[in-house]
Amino acid sequence: MKDNMFYGASNLIFQRAEDLRNTMTPAEELLWKQIHINEWKVKFRRQHPIANYVVDFYCHSKKLVIELDGGIHDVEEVKRYDEEREAHLKELGLIVLRFKNEQVFNENKAVLETISQVVSRLNSPPLGDRGMEKLYIIKIGGNIIDDETKLSSFLQSFAAIKGKKILVHGGGKLATKLAAQLGVEQQMVDGRRITDAETLKIVTMVYAGYINKNIVAQLQANNCNAIGLSGADGNVIQAHKRPLKNGIDYGFVGDVDEVNVTLLQSLLQQDIAVVLAPITNDGKGNLLNTNADTIAQETAKAMSALYQTELVYSFEKAGVLLDVEDETSVIGQIDPAYYTQLKAADKIFAGMIPKLDNAFAAIDNGVSKVIIGKAEELKQLIEGSAGTAIIH
Repeated sequence: MKDNMFYGASNLIFQRAEDLRNTMTPAEELLWKQIHINEWKVKFRRQHPIANYVVDFYCHSKKLVIELDGGIHDVEEVKRYDEEREAHLKELGLIVLRFKNEQVFNENKAVLETISQVVSRLNSPPLGDRGMEKLYIIKIGGNIIDDETKLSSFLQSFAAIKGKKILVHGGGKLATKLAAQLGVEQQMVDGRRITDAETLKIVTMVYAGYINKNIVAQLQANNCNAIGLSGADGNVIQAHKRPLKNGIDYGFVGDVDEVNVTLLQSLLQQDIAVVLAPITNDGKGNLLNTNADTIAQETAKAMSALYQTELVYSFEKAGVLLDVEDETSVIGQIDPAYYTQLKAADKIFAGMIPKLDNAFAAIDNGVSKVIIGKAEELKQLIEGSAGTAIIH
């Protein structure tokens, strides 16, 4: 029983857990009172030893971990540790829910509702891996957005997908064209846009405005009820302004901090497809331009606690190619060792590396499958008969 419940935790970890039980934070005290004896009739343990960690709350019968984060968890070093810890817990087959202390105090009803929904799913699992309903998160490339015919065909395929789905899009070339017409100079570094104040206005208008609503309108025409959101809407994606990297100031560019899982789930449960534009907010009244591939990855990671989540990066290429000029040179699957080998041999096109880094980050954090391939083959990508599969 000890091995099953504690996953080989050492005596030192047990002692640490005992110490933490005697020094619970106010947020932990509040949530413990609410879940210790609960309507779901499941047993939670507080400050529970698992492997090398002490998790805040654990339900062994459901393999469910609940973590509460204070302000220290916003520090970059701590965030990286949290990501590694969460990835390890998921490797052990555990489901991880994470909330901030402020959510427990200020959004308590929503927190309890999220826990209730997860427990309910695990009590009565629908069909699917890990006893979870399937969710498709699909990112569409800018070159497809720029081509009206290809975009129309892609959206027909997306609308035909059965079940829960989220579409993440970027902006294509329209923002660059509009900036040129307005005389706003554009700067790019390693394929990433430097977003000054005037550029931020343009990308917000284009990404969260015209492109987002055009996609929504076309999905409605294909009998797919959809809602278009930016990261500021419903606080669906909160981010922080990217700090200097290698001496480069990216301007109003955001790196994702949190995805509003509760809001997205409530929309998905109403059979509404969500269309996400890559404009986020920092919670302080500022909009930020955020990479769409990263938004897709972060959203997939966050939703993997509630759904069997599959992430599809669909763009103009047939997959990851050994020869970027040869569409038939698709690599069927890539694991971390092979990826390292390909990069060392300079076999990966430079523009593909950020997408692959995002793909592996998703796989390492609970996403069940990542596929990269041609937008025109969306059905085949989902079926697993086309594209490049990213595996452990």
